[in-house]
Amino acid sequence: MARFNPDFWEIPIDVAALDRIPATQGLYYESEVDRARRHALAAFFRDVGPKVRGLIETHLTRRQREVVQLYYFYGKTQEDIAVILDLTQSTVSRHLHGTVRNGRRVGGAIPKLRKVIDRTTDPLITQALHTLQRHFAQAA
Repeated sequence: MARFNPDFWEIPIDVAALDRIPATQGLYYESEVDRARRHALAAFFRDVGPKVRGLIETHLTRRQREVVQLYYFYGKTQEDIAVILDLTQSTVSRHLHGTVRNGRRVGGAIPKLRKVIDRTTDPLITQALHTLQRHFAQAA
């Protein structure tokens, strides 16, 4: 038999009281600024996604690629990835973010990709960043 849990009590409420709550206070309310930012980010990722995927394929180790793809493209948690790849969660974290040795951060797929992207003078990425910044400025 299920145990009684008072955290999940149902409280009866008059529908008219719910109708008095403004839509802007609703859980899923999205302002025009929020909507513009969401669309700008979606366009940015659509534009640079193929280039970034190419950089992932060419500059990361096999294990780093697996971890990055599972984490960012498939939305898995570090714990999920650890189970899938038979690693510990801390190892997955080190593959993603690196580790600190002698006061310096070493390894990690994300720092490596940042360095590669910073060195890249690809006009596609530069143009997409400028467009994103312009859209964010217009939305604000």
